[in-house]
Amino acid sequence: MSNLVAYCDETPIDLKGCAEVQQPRRSEVPGIRAVGGLIRSKLVYVAVPMLGEVLLVPFGEHDEWSLRDRYNEALRIVSSLGAATITCETSGEFVVRRGLRARIGLHNAGLSQQRAQEDGFNYSHSGTGHEPRDPRPLRWPDEPGFAAAVSNVLEGGAIEVTINISSTRTHSLDGELGTQLKGLGFDLGGGTERSKATALHIRATFPEQSRGWRRRG
Repeated sequence: MSNLVAYCDETPIDLKGCAEVQQPRRSEVPGIRAVGGLIRSKLVYVAVPMLGEVLLVPFGEHDEWSLRDRYNEALRIVSSLGAATITCETSGEFVVRRGLRARIGLHNAGLSQQRAQEDGFNYSHSGTGHEPRDPRPLRWPDEPGFAAAVSNVLEGGAIEVTINISSTRTHSLDGELGTQLKGLGFDLGGGTERSKATALHIRATFPEQSRGWRRRG
């Protein structure tokens, strides 16, 4: 079953056999939450399973929303595990001119720092740490590195973990699927696509005494 859904008021849009989108009537909307509040007709949503529920995310906002939500979850995980220091660095792309993108590395001086600040992902925290708490259930249990970080700290006694989060362009407005859906008459949301981070690198360290805390637990 497709994870794309677009609610209709009356007659569904003819998909012409080239896209797979569920189109229930808007009057049949169950108790499902949507990013942005009210569910709009003809707007394509990505149905995202989230802690036993389904969250609807507008197609054009999904990739950036997903990256930011996983970023927030990674910070929650390492904070719950008692991290003493947390840093997040960003790599990504920016649009130089129409149709051309350039990649920014982590250490590409001022330009890299400017992009990171604009995207709001750069983060740094330094403290004493605290006794670890189990952060499960995880909001993104299948995200590479999330479950491993939990088990490495709680069960393996790790004092440093690194989590790398990658963005995707699966639901890009100007991608093949996005162009196809717009051609059928769907609204994708998201407005004008803007440059964004494509990878986040989160490093957390934990105090040596946390090993003693875990043994007592």
